[in-house]
Amino acid sequence: MKDIARRAGVSQATVSHILRGRHGDFRISEGTAGRVLQMAAQLGYRPSALARNFQSHRAFSLCLAVGDLTDSFWSGVATGAQQEAERHGYTLVVSNTGEIEEKERHAIDLLRERRVDGIILCPIQQKPAHLKELRASGRPFVFVDRTVDGFDVSSVVTDNIAGMRMAVDHLVGRGHRRIGYVGGPIDRSTFRDRLKGYRQGLAAHRLHPGPYAVAPSEPEAARQAAMRVLGARPSVTAVIGANFWLTVGTLRAAPDDVVVVGFDDLVLTDLLRRPVTTIVQPVEALGREAVRLLIDDITHPGPPRHLVLPPKLVVRGGAGE
Repeated sequence: MKDIARRAGVSQATVSHILRGRHGDFRISEGTAGRVLQMAAQLGYRPSALARNFQSHRAFSLCLAVGDLTDSFWSGVATGAQQEAERHGYTLVVSNTGEIEEKERHAIDLLRERRVDGIILCPIQQKPAHLKELRASGRPFVFVDRTVDGFDVSSVVTDNIAGMRMAVDHLVGRGHRRIGYVGGPIDRSTFRDRLKGYRQGLAAHRLHPGPYAVAPSEPEAARQAAMRVLGARPSVTAVIGANFWLTVGTLRAAPDDVVVVGFDDLVLTDLLRRPVTTIVQPVEALGREAVRLLIDDITHPGPPRHLVLPPKLVVRGGAGE
């Protein structure tokens, strides 16, 4: 800036006002502003991020801490979050926690040490002491996909209840009355809401819940759970898998005459030997909205806000589906 001021024949303060776009506030002529901007371009001037951070006491970085980036759901969330962060001038640090509490704590340490201005979390536990400490510190953080009971923290989630009801309505509309379900542990808000939606959907049609099994989000465990559901009597004609991996395991177990509907879109779904109707979540929108909530909490602290985004039903297959 000193070099620009000297070569343009103006003060350093004038250069500062012009480069910040405030020359009109200080009655600096357009001719002077043009000369300074031209000189800045010739000298390759770039504003110092370090100086900006020092002056504002902010890192202009955010952290996204999620379970498994090899999962297309989380990679989609990360893509949306990164695009939105960059749009607001922030860098996004992505932490792959692998559902391990120690790694989640490490991500939170970035916020405690002020290396990031805020953190977006998919919480691993329902009773996390470390999150209580974080909330008490007043540092901004937002939940994405999952929430924690008793934590009134800004959050953005999919409407899991509505999504599961859509899946049930779809199957009932195609004549299915015995609908099984392979879900995940209900200590996670996503699976608890999806089970609630499954039950509500059946009750709305005056149907009783079909066979139900719980499994971790892993194909072989899901396959075994689906085998238990399929082995119940009377036999089911359709099974809903409560997420990507649970659906994959269910597909491996189900015979061709049993319809499978999934929650989360499946990679290369249209290339599978059997079509799979799915409830598709707005994954990139989850990431974008989480970043917007977090930046708002950083720049304009206020009461927590909770966004619930609608999923959509993508129908594939023939008459049985």
